[in-house]
Amino acid sequence: MTSPNQAANPAPTAEEPVLRAPENENTLATLAIPLGETILTLTANGTPIYGILQRSRAMTEQSDFFRLQFRGYARADGHRWQLFEGEDSHFQAAHNCAWVRVDRPSRTVTFGPKSGVQASPGFVGTGLDTFLFASVISWAKGICPDHAISPGMIAMNQTSSEEERLQRNAFYASQGFEFEWQDANQRSALYFKDKVNKLLGVWNKELITEVGGEAMLQSLARQDETRAELEQRLEKLESVHDNLKRALQKERTTAQILTGVLILFAICGLWAVI
Repeated sequence: MTSPNQAANPAPTAEEPVLRAPENENTLATLAIPLGETILTLTANGTPIYGILQRSRAMTEQSDFFRLQFRGYARADGHRWQLFEGEDSHFQAAHNCAWVRVDRPSRTVTFGPKSGVQASPGFVGTGLDTFLFASVISWAKGICPDHAISPGMIAMNQTSSEEERLQRNAFYASQGFEFEWQDANQRSALYFKDKVNKLLGVWNKELITEVGGEAMLQSLARQDETRAELEQRLEKLESVHDNLKRALQKERTTAQILTGVLILFAICGLWAVI
């Protein structure tokens, strides 16, 4: 006989698997294995900034987690490099970071950090936040384009300006997200899109350049070739300099001999007169 509870809550069948809650992104971050590092060049007010971009990934039975993290190395000030210090020079989980979590059972994708992609003070205005967000979007489009997107919440505090609100909204809208406003002043909202493949994943490629390992090797090879050419030219110039120095020394010696001879003749002439 079937009990009332069993009738009200029938056991799941093989066709109806039990959906588990998505795995915690912090747990997945601890499992993430670095996939490699590349050099990232940013531009701030015409000044080049160089740093390290690290990719990492964690894969479990339930989830696929992908993360990008950036740490600054140096700012080029003319011919001098100023090394970054503090939070700008370290990999972080809150700043200069973006991630995406794919939950396989529910076929949903969640973008993070939950508080939004934020650049640390040294990289504000460089487009780093847009690059990181667009990059994880592009990765998700390549892995699970037909998955749904879990909405995210964005909110501005009461002290934020109208310009900051517009910039925040434009940040998400530029990637193809839509908004569901939570208040009349549009200070808080859910950002969403029904499918991953409808997002854009774009950034200003004139401001940010990623240099891979092969390009770095090519650059080093060109530098070695240029240095070898300069060394050859320097050797030739040093050889010419040595030849000129020897010729000049010879001229000086000859002039000294002639001067001595003339002085001797002059003395002999004086003796003859006397």
